[in-house]
Amino acid sequence: IDEAHKNGVRVTAHIFNLSDGKGLLRAGLDSFAHGVRDTDIDEEFMALVKEHPQVVLGPNLPGRGVPIDLSWVSDTVPAADLQKLQAASVNDPEAQKAFGIQARNLAKLSAAGMTIVLGTDGNTPYGPHLEMEDMVAAGMTPHQVLVAATKNSAEYMRLADLGTVAAGKSADFIVLDANPLDDIKNTRRINTVYMRGTAVDRAALRTGWATATN
Repeated sequence: IDEAHKNGVRVTAHIFNLSDGKGLLRAGLDSFAHGVRDTDIDEEFMALVKEHPQVVLGPNLPGRGVPIDLSWVSDTVPAADLQKLQAASVNDPEAQKAFGIQARNLAKLSAAGMTIVLGTDGNTPYGPHLEMEDMVAAGMTPHQVLVAATKNSAEYMRLADLGTVAAGKSADFIVLDANPLDDIKNTRRINTVYMRGTAVDRAALRTGWATATN
């Protein structure tokens, strides 16, 4: 970590254990990919977080282990694939236990003021929407989650022209049909997508997805 910092490089660690998290905080880590996953964080860990306010957390929460409705992705996921995904969405006590640990830890860290960003730990296009829902289920407010997904993430990636809507920034944003502050799942009710100020032809993209082959 010290050598990376000497060369202007930040360090992110993919962690699991509480003990590893403590050691990395003491060593001056910049960000966590995942929070602590083996047990609930303790007062010593919280004290280390407060001593290192620059550290950022990308929770990358696991699935909650409960059935979820994926019908909202039917426009972009082939029917056969969607059927498999939906069939795999079942009650899973072990997954529920794993989510519970990480959810409690995220809630504690968010309440303590740690900077939270959005990550998905995968390449599923609709993953960010599920991650935002899980972050709210973990105890964050919809507003906190939206800030994590936009402003905080852009700032951590040093993308000065993204993250918020302001003069001089890139006009990349979405228009929704419902308020995500009322229900974070409303981020899925997309009316229009703008990239660099131009509306994206979503109908053409849907057609492409529908005709795509492996």
